[in-house]
Amino acid sequence: MVIRELYIKNFGKFTERHFYLKDGVQVISGENEFGKSTIHAFIRAMLFGLERGRGRAAAKDTFTRYEPWENPGYYAGVMRFTCGGRNFRLERNFARSVQRASLVCEDDGEELSLEHGDLDMLLGGMSPALFDSTVSVGQLQAQPGQELYEALENRAANYFETGSGEIDIVSAFRLLKEKQRGAEREVREQESAREAEQGRLRMECRYLEKDMRMLQDEYEEKKTQLEKLREQEREGSADTPEKSRVSGRVDAGAGVTKMPGTRNLILMGAAGVLVGAVGFLWSMFLKSSAAQPLPSAPFAGISTVIVAAGLLLLAAGITGTVRGKRRGVKAEAVRKKSEPKLRDAQTHAEARRIQGEMDHIRSAWKEKEIRCANLREQCEEREVSDTLKKLYRREQALALAEETLRKTAGEMGNQTSRALGRRASEIFAAFTEGAYQSLRIDEDRHLSVWDGTRSIPAERLSRGTIEQIYLSVRLAAADMLLEEPVPLILDEVFAFYDDNRLESALKWLSSQGKQVIIFTCHKREEEIAKRVVYS
Repeated sequence: MVIRELYIKNFGKFTERHFYLKDGVQVISGENEFGKSTIHAFIRAMLFGLERGRGRAAAKDTFTRYEPWENPGYYAGVMRFTCGGRNFRLERNFARSVQRASLVCEDDGEELSLEHGDLDMLLGGMSPALFDSTVSVGQLQAQPGQELYEALENRAANYFETGSGEIDIVSAFRLLKEKQRGAEREVREQESAREAEQGRLRMECRYLEKDMRMLQDEYEEKKTQLEKLREQEREGSADTPEKSRVSGRVDAGAGVTKMPGTRNLILMGAAGVLVGAVGFLWSMFLKSSAAQPLPSAPFAGISTVIVAAGLLLLAAGITGTVRGKRRGVKAEAVRKKSEPKLRDAQTHAEARRIQGEMDHIRSAWKEKEIRCANLREQCEEREVSDTLKKLYRREQALALAEETLRKTAGEMGNQTSRALGRRASEIFAAFTEGAYQSLRIDEDRHLSVWDGTRSIPAERLSRGTIEQIYLSVRLAAADMLLEEPVPLILDEVFAFYDDNRLESALKWLSSQGKQVIIFTCHKREEEIAKRVVYS
């Protein structure tokens, strides 16, 4: 494929501009802001179209960058090129309102279909990504914080390990590693949370078990008390008749002693009878004694009265005692009847109270047992949660993805890595005029060069030499990966080349029989090209 003409109707800063190109090496030079990057972007847009970004990305995408400031509805261009000995005219309209494209063979007027892949066929199946990673070459750019040689090794690894410039193998591995670390971090957090929750559940379960043991001890104690009360009830029922007889005798006597009035009457009556008897005997003595001048009759009368009063008091005391004993017997009989019932009622009430406490203890113990069982079940369920299982599966999937990527990359890379390495080494040797004979990349994707005596790591080389390695790998990849020859576009590639190596590079490029379009802001490339290529 050779581009013959670029007709920029309205694209970026250009309006109604024609650029005519030829086969072989040609240099388009101009100062900054001349529009070299615009022409480069236009070629890519004509080959692959221009898609608009979405959302916030649309404000900085290529479509918006090169959309004409004036008359944006007229956003179009034409490319004429030769492919397979035939001439074609490719026209595109990039406007927002209507985007269309047409491809016509100018030799016979045949209209080809872009929708059915006719242009892809002419390009040999080259995708936009493959175009960007092979024949569309700019200066080697490193990401912020990344060394230049690391960027070179990254790009070289994509070709050597995968056999394709479209697969960013290093970035893919880096992304997988980041995802694996993220998954591992989430697993640790989930496991830590699970262990903390399990610890809390186990601690609560231990507290419940302790409370259950205390309730069990209290229940056994109440049970023992209840058994003693029931034993007392049985013993009381068997011993009631004998106890009644014994207590009857004791209480009968007690009934007499508990009547202090009748006892005084008996004592007073006995004293009166005794005094009256003494007085009566004294009166009899006086009566029989002639020497006694006192009369005996009054003493006899008084004594008789005292005896009579004593007998009355004695009779009243004895009668009261008998009545008191009868009342005591009756009271004891009543007490004998009521006391067992009262004692049984108290015992029964106490037993019922203890039984109620036992039922309450049993209910509380059952509640704690259910709660403890639920906690154990929760603890078992916490062993592996659904979230943790998903994270485990994610870890396994990421590990499998990494293994598969390595295996696939190895299989793809083995098919082309040796040939690619040989071709890149040939190009690099030509650029350096034999100062370095080969390029090597080891299993860890570290790039080095061989000068015939020693192996030199890429990070020890100058910026210009690294740029030459970069271009050598890209050119070798283009030779290996592209089915059809495609114009090589070099945009400010030689800025760090010295004059000798620039001349060597231009000689090699001119010898390949391909169209090479060089964009530069320096006159040096044009002057050396005139001397080397056009002479």
